[in-house]
Amino acid sequence: MTSRGWNWKAKDRANGGLLYEPGNWGDILKLSWLTAVVQWKASGKNSLEYYDPFAGDVSYPLGKKTAARLAAADLDFFTSIDSAFIAHGRWPSAGSAVRPLFTGPALIWEKDDIRRSNWQAVRDVTVVDGIASGWELLYRRSTGAEAVWLLDPYDVLAEWRDWLPVLLERAVTSTVVLYIFNRSGKNREAFREYRAFRNALEDGRGPLPKRLGRAAADVFLPEHYHEMLFLPGVADCEAPGIGELMAELGRRTFALRAAQERAAVFEE
Repeated sequence: MTSRGWNWKAKDRANGGLLYEPGNWGDILKLSWLTAVVQWKASGKNSLEYYDPFAGDVSYPLGKKTAARLAAADLDFFTSIDSAFIAHGRWPSAGSAVRPLFTGPALIWEKDDIRRSNWQAVRDVTVVDGIASGWELLYRRSTGAEAVWLLDPYDVLAEWRDWLPVLLERAVTSTVVLYIFNRSGKNREAFREYRAFRNALEDGRGPLPKRLGRAAADVFLPEHYHEMLFLPGVADCEAPGIGELMAELGRRTFALRAAQERAAVFEE
C-alpha cells in the first residue's frame, strides 16, 4: 500500500495528520523504553540534552483503542503520563512524555507547519529551524555523552542505507533510541532488506552493546512488528546502573507482550 494521499483516521474520523494511529502498540513500546532511558540518564551526573528530529505533534486525542490497550496492559511505567495526558483524553508524543522527567534543553524538529507551531508554544522546548529533514539535524549536530536522541522516522528501513553510518557515529558518543517498523513478514524482498539492515547494524556497532525489544503490530495477525533499539554510547556503558537499565527494558517489553497475549485471546 502506498502512503501517498493517505492519512490514518480513527472511527470518529479524527486524525493527527499522520500515517499511523497514535497510541498503537508501537507507541506504547516506544514510550515505555524512552521513559526508562531518560529517567536513568537524568539520574546520573551529566546534564541531559534531548533531541527529537521526528517529533510529530505535541499530543493527540486519546482514541478508544488506545485507552483499551492501556487498560488491558495495566503497565505501571505509564503512571508518569496518566495525570498530565491520559486523564484529559490525550495521548502524548514522545517529547511531551519525557519533557517533565529531566532538566536541560529539548530540541525538536517537525516538518509540518501546524505541528511546529504547536511545539513553539511549549515551554522549555526549542524548535530547530533552517534544516530540511530530521536526518539533517542528526547529521549536523555533533553531541556528547549528555545527549539522548530519539529517532522515530516513519520508515527507517526505506532509508537506512543513507543514514545508518551517521546514526552509528552518534551512538558512540551519545545515547540513541531508534524506532523500527519491521515488515519483514510482508514478502521476501522485505525480509532480505530487514536482514541487510540488521547485518549492517551488527557490523557497524562492533563490540558496543545494544538491546532490541519487539511487540506485535497486531495482536491476532502479528505479521509485522514494532521494534525499539537501544544503542548506549561509550560513556553509557561505563555508567552506574547500565545493567539494571537493560534489565528494566526487558521487563517492560515482557510486560507488554503479556498484555498483548491477553488481548489476543479475550476482548471485551
